[in-house]
Amino acid sequence: MPGRRRRRRARAPAGPAPCPATGSPDPGRGIRHGSYRKASSPAAAASPVSRGDTHLAGRRGRGGNPSRVANTGRRPQPGSSSTVDEEFGSLSSAFHEQVRRRPHAVAVTDGPDSVSYADLAACVSEIRASFAELGLAPGDRVGIFMRRSWKVVAAIVAVVGHGCTYVPLDPDYPAERVRFMAGDSELRAVCADPGAPWPFDGLPRVEVTGAGAPLVPPAARSPEIPTHIIYTSGSTGRPKGVATPEGAVLELFRSARERFSFSSDDVWSWFHSHCFDFSVWEIWGPLLYGGRVVVIPPAVARDPRRLLQTLAGTRVTVLCQVPSMFKYLAWAMEQEPAPLALRYLVFGGEAIDRGTIRRWMDVTGGHEEIVNIYGPTETTVFSTCTVVDRRTVLDTSSPTNIGRALRHVRTAVVAEDGRVSATGVEGELWVGGTALAAGYVGRPELNAERFPVVDLGDGERRWYRTGDLVRQLADGSFEYLGRIDSQVKIRGFRIELGEIESVLRGAPGVTDAAVAVQTPPGGEPLLAAYLVGAPPAPRELRELCGRSLPAHMIPARFRTVAELPLNPNGKLDRLALEGTR
Repeated sequence: MPGRRRRRRARAPAGPAPCPATGSPDPGRGIRHGSYRKASSPAAAASPVSRGDTHLAGRRGRGGNPSRVANTGRRPQPGSSSTVDEEFGSLSSAFHEQVRRRPHAVAVTDGPDSVSYADLAACVSEIRASFAELGLAPGDRVGIFMRRSWKVVAAIVAVVGHGCTYVPLDPDYPAERVRFMAGDSELRAVCADPGAPWPFDGLPRVEVTGAGAPLVPPAARSPEIPTHIIYTSGSTGRPKGVATPEGAVLELFRSARERFSFSSDDVWSWFHSHCFDFSVWEIWGPLLYGGRVVVIPPAVARDPRRLLQTLAGTRVTVLCQVPSMFKYLAWAMEQEPAPLALRYLVFGGEAIDRGTIRRWMDVTGGHEEIVNIYGPTETTVFSTCTVVDRRTVLDTSSPTNIGRALRHVRTAVVAEDGRVSATGVEGELWVGGTALAAGYVGRPELNAERFPVVDLGDGERRWYRTGDLVRQLADGSFEYLGRIDSQVKIRGFRIELGEIESVLRGAPGVTDAAVAVQTPPGGEPLLAAYLVGAPPAPRELRELCGRSLPAHMIPARFRTVAELPLNPNGKLDRLALEGTR
């Protein structure tokens, strides 16, 4: 095994009810927000993810009746294998079963290193020995302050296997930010690369060298204990930690079996930072099915030609992409097509770019199945999905379809007045069921606002308000219409920026587009468009927009840029865009 050597261990003093049904409330039945009741005691109002708390506080109301919604997927193909069954009580027990079945199979490929399941488990045991010396107990939180490598996979499995919760910390984040996250999540220890800079004061450091130790069985843990706390940006500028219970992760993979046919033959790319929840799917998926993880270094992820070569050379069969990043891979494929082994191309994190997918299909022949998934971090990676076929990408007039809910997910479309929207009528998507995170760490007021407990006719149930505008179609699927909080008002008109961006991406020579609101000194707000590529002249662009958009939605300014600013997760950074002049 790579790096099999002993290392000095750090020492320090020790210091919700399941909802399997998928459904939507009947339209027209109200959610009477005015009837919300406060928690009956201070303890009930405490944050569910603060120390010692187990239940989420929320506001309560009344509402309509549930009705079934058909789920989306197809059954696994005969012969596909899986260990994500009811008999496995935890992620760790499923991983250890694969270690027992396939000890010499490659679990992780990281450049020249091929790490077997047995060697990965040995490294996991060595890390857990350090946890034991530090007196870590189930439910404690451990940071992972490491650069992307196979050792991060070992650290994640070790933390979860010890009954603890991992908190990913990106070494490229500002020191002030990672220190805030460490304090906010009340870390007991931090896993780190040997010799790496250390921004934390008073926290035990566990260096992950790759050394091994005899196999240790997984610790007993409640499915309510979070596997991870992932921090997302907060509207106030303060990051908020989303705590996801292990039960929600297991339910995701159980439901995914009805849609995907994964097996031990699959090779999954780990493309996204472990600080992004897409990585939960990319890392645990192959380990649960006995497949192989291929580590994609950030430098390769940013170089589309090298990425394409890596995907071809390692025979990746499952690739997950954010659309903003995928367009560069599609460009590389057009320039120099490579023989790929893809079975699934999975999009998430943003609305799909149909033009880019169409060009990809033209080159590859559409041999892989393309799947569009949807779900905020608060709903455990994704909660709806749909197949993207050629007919989908040729239809440029309809909003993006995000599919139907997974089996363990409940959905509701709620209008501004708090009433459930009828089929075909837009509203905010609410998600419920066993997909939900436990809540935000130490944020009881925000939990009550974003995770209300509401009775929609079949008993009080906890929901998450996504802030996404959708409408449900007659077949039970949803059309994504954009973010509610990205809607802007110009001269009294409510405008969805995504609609304008979609039109601009269809202009000749435009490879990507984004729209922001700018307010000149002493002036009124106006729309500014940022275009990548070789767009037509502004006059032609205004004429193009005028063919499908009302006058108040036509940008006043057009600017060509080399690229659009992206955040570390590969999504459009709207705050940075608004600062572009």
